[in-house]
Amino acid sequence: MTPVPAIVATSDGGTHAVHDDRRRSTRIELLDRLQGHTVSLGVAVAVVDLSLGGMAIETSTPLLVGAIHLFRLTLGDDSTTELAGRVMHSRNTAQAGAAPVWTAGLQFVDVDAEDAAVGLIDKVR
Repeated sequence: MTPVPAIVATSDGGTHAVHDDRRRSTRIELLDRLQGHTVSLGVAVAVVDLSLGGMAIETSTPLLVGAIHLFRLTLGDDSTTELAGRVMHSRNTAQAGAAPVWTAGLQFVDVDAEDAAVGLIDKVR
């Protein structure tokens, strides 16, 4: 089976296709159990899934591939944590004619983020 390419936003306003079906860590699907925002942009995010190495989020605005953002995330019990991640891809996953929903894949950039992810994974299991 050939992976389907993702169309990603680039810094010059264009797009390009990438294939990325490789994961080093198993992802845990969260389905609305973890919400938050980018600290620098103040943009709301919903975490789609989370692993020890990164996470997938949905947001109303595209994130620049390669950019590093700090995310403040909140669980249902109101506990919060901050994670830094590099945007690996960002694509509009909304149905045609619907408001944009940008799904971004993030790779954690430091050990503190990976440690925080372990704590979050333990809480949502």
